[in-house]
Formats: sequence, structure tokens, C-alpha cells
Amino acid sequence: MPVKTKRPFALGMILLAIAALAALVVAIVLLIGGISGLAMPHMTAPEQIRAVLLDDTWAGYFDESHTRAEQEAFLSSTLDEAAAQGANTVLVAGSVPGGGVLARKLENAETAPMVSESDKFLSSFDPIRLLMQQAAKREMLVALYQPEGISLKDWMTEAADRYGLTLYALSGEGVNARYTAGEQPELVLAQKSPALAAAVCQLQPGTGVVLGSLSGLVNGEESAAVTLQYLSGDGLPDIAQQQFSQTLAIVSPDPASKVYTDTIFLMGTSDPSQPLTVNGQEVERYGSYGMWGLEVSLTEGDNVFTAQQGETTASITLTKPAPSTGSGSSGGSQIVSDGSVAAQPGQLLRVTSTLASALSDYQDTSTISMTAYEGAVAQVMDSVSFVNGTTRTYAYQLPDGNYIKASDCELLEEGTAQAAFTGLSASEENGIEYLTFAGSGTPYYSHTWEGNEFTLHFYSATFSGEFPQSFGFVGTSVTVEPEENGFALHITFQDSDPLWGYFVDYTQEGGTRIALKHQPAIRAVSTASLPLDGVTVLLDPGHGGDDMGAPGSPVEDFPQESELNLSAALAAKYRLEQLGATVTMTRDTDVFYTLAERMEMLNSQKPDFFIAIHHNSAALNSDLNQVGGTEAYWFYTEGKPLATALSANVSLATERNDRGPKYSAFYVTRSNICPAVLLELGFVSNPAEYESCATLEGLWAEGGAIAQAVLDSMPD
Repeated sequence: MPVKTKRPFALGMILLAIAALAALVVAIVLLIGGISGLAMPHMTAPEQIRAVLLDDTWAGYFDESHTRAEQEAFLSSTLDEAAAQGANTVLVAGSVPGGGVLARKLENAETAPMVSESDKFLSSFDPIRLLMQQAAKREMLVALYQPEGISLKDWMTEAADRYGLTLYALSGEGVNARYTAGEQPELVLAQKSPALAAAVCQLQPGTGVVLGSLSGLVNGEESAAVTLQYLSGDGLPDIAQQQFSQTLAIVSPDPASKVYTDTIFLMGTSDPSQPLTVNGQEVERYGSYGMWGLEVSLTEGDNVFTAQQGETTASITLTKPAPSTGSGSSGGSQIVSDGSVAAQPGQLLRVTSTLASALSDYQDTSTISMTAYEGAVAQVMDSVSFVNGTTRTYAYQLPDGNYIKASDCELLEEGTAQAAFTGLSASEENGIEYLTFAGSGTPYYSHTWEGNEFTLHFYSATFSGEFPQSFGFVGTSVTVEPEENGFALHITFQDSDPLWGYFVDYTQEGGTRIALKHQPAIRAVSTASLPLDGVTVLLDPGHGGDDMGAPGSPVEDFPQESELNLSAALAAKYRLEQLGATVTMTRDTDVFYTLAERMEMLNSQKPDFFIAIHHNSAALNSDLNQVGGTEAYWFYTEGKPLATALSANVSLATERNDRGPKYSAFYVTRSNICPAVLLELGFVSNPAEYESCATLEGLWAEGGAIAQAVLDSMPD
């Protein structure tokens, strides 16, 4: 998915129509009174600077604006964009390669030259003062910046004095205040490297960070989100205060377990500053905090492994039993019936699982064609007996040709009536459009959805009566047509108001209504809104309570997968809310919910995006130092773009391998109400990746990447 945030020039052009009239009025005022005569509000420097640089690329965009109205709109949109990125300070380059209106204005200390003969107002236009005035309205500071390789010149300090600005300069240690005008305090903008790119670093009051150049941020070339969350984020669990043990130990696997594989992966803790060996073999470490792992071979009997650092040792004994030769008859296990029976001709069934799989091949659980929700009723077309493991059971063929297992449903008494609907009405609740059937019944259904053509096929049901020709979507057309074994509800949507997702609710009264979601829209950034304003996101931190999640976390004192899931989700929530989204969570404490309960939350809340957040693990019989990365799972096609964006963004932010989007029928991905994805952030069974997942920097990076993926997945 392309990045949906726009470059400042594009935003400026969008705002031109609105800004033109206001600009004309302002221009007349400025001609009369002169902008230089207007009082500039005094801005106090914030405790933590989050600065964005207006670089040469930005100056080039500014030069593309040929009229006063264009330049005013462009300056306004620039500050809106910077504010949306979380910046509280704008750095104006004192000298820009190739020039630029602002650079020329500063260097010449005179009014900017006209760039268009048709614009009679530019001769009195002072872009620096206008920038400062607009920044003050947004409670943002403006400062000058001396680029690397440009020597300090008198005009720079003179310009700083003239406008009352702090002048910052790049040094080998970061960006430092070289010259401070007036009474502004001296501040240091610290970062890890001299490059003007997003950096994550520990900051104290009175320090700050350069997020990067605005032109880079808005084109998706820099990860400002990571820095912003790390600077201003709070509310994570105590995981942030936990320290990695650097005591030499072998913590995995459990020495009490029997190991039947030829190799096993040892994992432990150590002093990262000292060499480490296991049985004399040097151990290569890939992380920074002393976590280590080593694949070793096993022989029958007891295997002793000793880790050593200097005079300190730690040992583990693992037992590999001899292969069992077996004895007596191998006659096999007895086949036992589960009690299910064949359905009578025409008999109805009702789905009893929260969601059940409608399978094209009843013996292959991977052949899911549709999801049948609890309460769905359908006529049985055929009954098939088969053996699953050591159990004889039945599968029932549905009217659409798919099969449902007996364990997911119940057969209804003969003579139970099919669904019968006598009309269809439209309504709206909380921005969601509903079509409600008159009459009774909860029929099984399937859908076809190609572009703007959407059809729900209801089986073992009849429809008669009136229906709306259109409803809350712009320009829709609705038809209802009888089909074999049921009827079809067909809706044509328009490009201007397409369908985003749907869900068929079976009401407590035994009725049926259809929820239809409008496509969310990215908001034009302004002082009153942020890009994800109005967008709803449900985050689902996996596991919790007694369910600690994937094995691989080394010791109980270290964060387990369930804790990492919650921490990453809270970081994502923080950043999503910074961007304007409304975020809910299936859990925000260490509690456990079943998969069915999580799905009920999803289908009842009906968000715009759903993301289940997990961490991965792998079997211990390989070199897990080499098994890592991020991946995301989707089931319905609508979820694939979000899965792609999540895997790519987390990989980019954390430097983990991008394992990409993957198709799978995870329980929580099987919803049509919105893009629903299960995200595996990283492998806790990989020592270095576990370190990355369990550090504060890693958590904020993951949270920022999740938020960026949602932004990237917004429709154009």
C-alpha cells in the first residue's frame, strides 16, 4: 500500500481554494500596516524539543508556490503537517543548497523577491514572520538551523537577533544550540548520529530530538513515529522497568523434560562483556544484553552441557531416551462414535459454535469457504459419515455445497420452520447502516463481493414484501431475487461511497439484520483534526492471565509473550491516538479472554480495523538464532493489504526480517466487518529478537509501526 500522508506542497494546493479569499484580505491588511509591524507573541521553549527541519526539498516546494495565496496556504499546511507528526518546533535552514525563498530572505535580510510578475503582494511578504505567527497560533516554536558543512556567518546571528530565534548547529554529537537570542534558554537537541533522521534516544528535560526533514517525514522516508512515541509515551506495564539478567545461566529447555530430537537449542543469560563457551565451543551472541542461544547435538542417555565465563560455570543435563522397540500386538486403536447421526431428508441444523467452518472438503480443515456464525440455520442436503483420528463422526452438506462438522452444530426437530421474511427496512446507528428483515429466522448465508457489486446469498429462507431501493450509502441500488434453496440480496455501491465491511447479526429475538460499514476516510490535516480522526481500531493483545503464550521466553522473571503483546498494543494505542484514531482493546490488563469472547467483541464493536497482536516461537530442534522476523496473517481478501503493511512497517522499524503477509484461518481473522489481521511481531525463541521485543525502544518501535500500517492501509 502506498503511504497515504501527502507532501506539504500537495496539502498546500488542496487548501488553496479555502485560503485564497482569506489571503487576499490578509494581504490588504499587510499592505496597509506592514507585516513587520505586527507584534510577535513570545514563545517559551518546551521542556522537550521535537523538531522538524524545513530542508532544501521543502524550500523547493515553497518556490513552486508562485502566488501569495499559494505560499500562505503552503506555510499553513506545513505547520499542520509538522504538528500532526508531533513536532513542537520548526527548524528553518539558515542556508539551503540551491537557495530557496526562505533561505534568500534570511541571508539577504531583506524582503523576498517576487517570483511572479502577476503577484503584486510578494514585495512586502515576509515569510519568516508569517511562519512565526502561524507557528505561535499552534503553540510551536520556530528556530534557525545551521546545516552541516556551512560555516557560521554574521548574517545568521544577525537574523537570529532580528527575529528573536535560537540558532542550532549540527555537531558530531548531535544538534546543539550555538547561539541563543534574547532570553530563550539554551537547549540541546540530542540524537544518536549526526544524520538528520529519526532517532530513538534517552532524553531528559531540557533536551530534544530532530525528527528529520519535513519533506522526508511526509513522504514516508523516515520513522518519526518511533521517536515521538519513545519521547512522549507512557502507560506501558512494568515491563519497561525490568532488567535483563546478566548472570550466567542456562534457562531453556527444562532439564526435567525428555528430549527425543537429535538436536536441541539451548538458551540462557550471560555477561555480554565477557566471552562465553559451552562445552568449550565459543558462543556467538547476536544481541546486546547477554541473551544467548546455541544449537547442540544429543546422544542417547544423559547429555551434560556446561556454559563458562571466566571462572563462572552453569550446567544442564538433558536426557535423550533410547528408541522404544514396542512389544505385543499393534492391532491399532478402536474406532469410537461421537454420537452424531445422519440427518433426515430436509432436516434443519443450527450452528452452535461461535463460528464454524464451512468446508469444501469435510476431511480437510484448511478448505474453509465461509464462516458460519452461531445461530445460523440451514437445511441439510446430505450426510456423510467419516473417521477423524479414532472417532467416527458426521459432516452435513449445506445448500451452498459446503460441509459443516457435526461437532459445530445441532440437528433441529423435524418440522422446524425455515426463515421467512416479509420485508426489509433501513436504519443508521453510530455511522453504520443497517438493513433489518421483517419476519423471523436466522438463515445461513454466503457472500460474493467483487468491487462495488455485493451479494448476500441466504439459504433455507424465503423473502416477500418491500425493500428499500437505496439507503444510507450514496447512489446504491438494491434488488432481491429468489434463488434455488433461498434468495439473494444484491447491492451495487458507488466509488464515492464504497462498502468497507459487513456483518450479519442474529438478534436475540430470532431475527436477522445486516450491518454495512462505510469506507473510512483519511482526514485533511488541520488544527482541528488529525489523519485518523474518526477511524476506529480494536487491538487484541493475545493470551493473558494463566495463558502466557508462546514458549521461548527464558525465565519467569522476564516478560512472557502475553506481557509483550499487551505492552506493544498499548504503545500502538498511544500512537494511533496521537494520529486521531479512537482505539479500544480486548484487554488492557493481564486477564484472559477466550477466542470466542474476542470475536464477540469484534463483531459487536464493528471497528474499522482489527489487529490481534502476538509474538512468535519455533520448535527447539534447530538453530533458533537464524529463525526470526515479522509476519501477519489474513483470511478474507480485505485483510491482506493491512497484513502486508503491518509486516513491512514492523520489519522496517525494528530491522527484523519481513516474512510477509500469510493466508491462514486463525479464529480472530475470520470477520468481514473490517480488515482483521493477526500480527506476529517477532520470535521470543530467538535470543536477540527476544531482547529487541522486550526493550522499551523495541516496544515503541513496534507500536509506531502498527500505527503507521493502519495509516498506510487507509483508502485514497
